[in-house]
Amino acid sequence: MKINNIFIIFRYLVIVFILVLTILPLAWIILTGFKAEVEYLHTPPIWIPSDPSFHNYIEMWEDGGKDAFTNSLIITTISTILAVCLGIPSAYSLSRFNTGGDNFAYWILSIKFLPPIAFAIPISVMFTNFNLIDTYTGLILVYTTFNLPFVIWILRGFINEIPLDIDDAAMIDGCGRFKIIYKMIIPLLGPGLVTVTILTFIFVWSEFLFALILNNSELYTVPVRLSQYFSEAVGLRWGPQSALATIAIIPMIVMAFIGQNFIVRALTFGAVK
Repeated sequence: MKINNIFIIFRYLVIVFILVLTILPLAWIILTGFKAEVEYLHTPPIWIPSDPSFHNYIEMWEDGGKDAFTNSLIITTISTILAVCLGIPSAYSLSRFNTGGDNFAYWILSIKFLPPIAFAIPISVMFTNFNLIDTYTGLILVYTTFNLPFVIWILRGFINEIPLDIDDAAMIDGCGRFKIIYKMIIPLLGPGLVTVTILTFIFVWSEFLFALILNNSELYTVPVRLSQYFSEAVGLRWGPQSALATIAIIPMIVMAFIGQNFIVRALTFGAVK
């Protein structure tokens, strides 16, 4: 057998092995959502439920899952829209006018480098003083602020690839800067806008730390609700937790499949350049 053939076989075996490791936990979560309590607590574990039912889904939905899903959907959608809407003119300013100098864009991106836990105590104290704990406004402000640098950085790379002649031609026709952004730049930012929208949505949807510390009990999101299924009071409620986890995964999988080509292009073309 030729060396090239051996290499190809080895490569596919590695790919299959990685896929199995990736898919097995997801399959376990989905199957556990249809198991009875005696099955998901059984030792050794039972993979296939003997009598699949939606009992865990009904229990989860009526016991806070609906509120958690609604809260996450509202907060994530508004935060994503705000981050993208604020990021477009900011990225345009950095690209066309070099606002702040050559290193300002890197300073903005450096905010994303810091671990969120570094901001946890100051933000918690500040939001307590402004009565923003347990509010949509508080979480939306935090998520918009922390995702805005990423949005600006990605869109700046795409705008850099748009010829400056387009702006000049539009200004000759009487367009102002905001009209240029609205009518000329945004239509040409299709891949970039799709990319930052999807990635920002995923980042906000799965965020746990600030969703935990900026609410007491009234405004928990999906990640926080998932963590509440393990405690001394409720025990190990793997069935309802798996049901909520399965539902929570669906929006991210759908958006990832829709925009996977745009994401690859953004991370390898616009961002790198």
